[in-house]
Amino acid sequence: MTFKKGDCVKFLNDVGGGIVTRVDNKTVYVENEDGFEVPSTASQLLKAEVSSIEPSTFTQLDYVDITDNPEEPNTDTSVNILLAYVPQYKKNGETLYDIYLVNDCSYHIMYVPAMVADASYSGIQAGMLESDTTIHLIQISGNKLKSVSSLHFDILFFKKGKYLPHEPMSYNLKIDEFYLSDPVNYVSNVYFDKNALILNISHEYMLSEIENVASDLLNKLEKQKKQVDAPLPNPPKKNAEIITEEVDLHIDHLIDNAKSLTPAEMLDIQMVHFNNSLKEAIITRKKRIIFIHGVGNGRLRLEIRRTLDTKYPKMRYQDASFKEYGYGATMVFI
Repeated sequence: MTFKKGDCVKFLNDVGGGIVTRVDNKTVYVENEDGFEVPSTASQLLKAEVSSIEPSTFTQLDYVDITDNPEEPNTDTSVNILLAYVPQYKKNGETLYDIYLVNDCSYHIMYVPAMVADASYSGIQAGMLESDTTIHLIQISGNKLKSVSSLHFDILFFKKGKYLPHEPMSYNLKIDEFYLSDPVNYVSNVYFDKNALILNISHEYMLSEIENVASDLLNKLEKQKKQVDAPLPNPPKKNAEIITEEVDLHIDHLIDNAKSLTPAEMLDIQMVHFNNSLKEAIITRKKRIIFIHGVGNGRLRLEIRRTLDTKYPKMRYQDASFKEYGYGATMVFI
């Protein structure tokens, strides 16, 4: 069955239908009741009267069988998510942009893109994109694109069988009108037959995260430097009740041979020693206790503070002296 622009159609394998907006080779693009342009094949469509089209509230996601269970986990954690602009030039001089999402990595992804204008978000579509595949998101005119400040993406990563997880991605990709309109930026590529503007969303996201971490660290260092440089108050008289106790939680300080232990086993031993030391300090009426956990990957520090927040919510804690311990110790006020 053939379709043309303006035909009313229903989806055979989904609820609802819409109006055909364009036909590109074997792909028929249908604008559904929510205003989203959905690509489909002609074999999955049926011509219908306007009154027979049922509105669809939810987007049907493609099903992926994730029951495979290989013996060895997939250890590739690299991601490469791209956004592509492919221009379509009309005779009247207007430019239409076909916007595509490219999943060029070993993860499957769940994606939710939206256009951001005046601090409001307009959903484009939502779905699942398998590894090494591409999907058409929307076709939009250059004039309409000028009113959009950025494109927002929420992306989840997963694989079939056993794999190493990757943190979700939430990122606003700003739209640079001048960069978008410069023909020099549209080049030949391995993803499309036509020249396209290719933007690496995952790379931009990781750079922004690094900048945020660096900015937070710089602010923290400046704050701690001010505290270190501030004039010290007159030292109080020594009192047995306010003597600060130190507890070293480094694993080689707690047991003789830790090489045979897994990271999880080491953490369990450290947390048992932490809990016992804290309980003893409470019983002996200590006022302060410093737990030296080191920097490492931050897991021990996180578990200590999570335990304090959940089991001892009334206890106050803070980073111990930066001059003496750097970032490797937490002081607890009992």
